[in-house]
Amino acid sequence: MNDELDSLGPHPHIALLLRQYARDLAQITPSSHLDARVDALVAAGCEHSSPAARSRGLLPYAVAAGLGALAIGVGIFIGMKLEQSRDFLAAHATSDQPPAQEGAWSSADLTMWPSDSVSFQIPAEFSAQGKLVAVDPNSKNVSTRYWINVVVSNDGTFRIERVVPADTQQGGHDDATPKIQ
Repeated sequence: MNDELDSLGPHPHIALLLRQYARDLAQITPSSHLDARVDALVAAGCEHSSPAARSRGLLPYAVAAGLGALAIGVGIFIGMKLEQSRDFLAAHATSDQPPAQEGAWSSADLTMWPSDSVSFQIPAEFSAQGKLVAVDPNSKNVSTRYWINVVVSNDGTFRIERVVPADTQQGGHDDATPKIQ
């Protein structure tokens, strides 16, 4: 180190910060005054945080959770009743009686769970950004081609079953899955 810089003392801004730090440190060092302040804060905190006050803070969340559970239960109950009434009407309907009123939806649309799905394959290649994108099956690109096996259900869900490289011998295609051309 240079002796000239040591003899000058700290920079004025540093000296100011050191004085503020020393003052703050003196205020928080253990003393009877600090102990009295901590005791006062603890006593004030105990007065304000009674168990009743804490439970009142949780009351809106408990009410919201209860209403949410009730709404889910009502939805499941209504769905089950719709399915049971549809099955009951289908079992007791005879061919000589005309239907009283046709429903607006098919029976597959009224189920709570997917009962029908379609499976197909989409040709894809990697784009310049490194993402797998659908391509025209008739295009002749030099990049590696893949088949994406996709299942779409009547409830609107779309899931990718698997991604396989397109092989020239088998085409990545099985007979059960139609190919998009």
